[in-house]
Amino acid sequence: MLQAAIPSISSRNLIERVGDALGALTSARVWVRGAGRHVLLGLDADEAFARLTALGSGWYGLAFRGGVAGNWELLLIDELPAVVEHALVGANALRALDS
Repeated sequence: MLQAAIPSISSRNLIERVGDALGALTSARVWVRGAGRHVLLGLDADEAFARLTALGSGWYGLAFRGGVAGNWELLLIDELPAVVEHALVGANALRALDS
């Protein structure tokens, strides 16, 4: 299990940054909400499909629900735009780009 100190980043600031990353990816129907130190992503009225967590030094964790208990499982650590994109790919939530 990865142990990391969580920086004191404003949740509102991180939510806005995740929203900006979503806007750049032409994704529709995705909502963003704060949940303590995490930011949740969901589709329409469904439950959250991904959880992003600021880990410090420009790195973010991406977790999806998994296992029998449905616990959040950390799958990826990367920079924010990449984490948001991987979250959308994992939920098949990216709209196809018009050519």
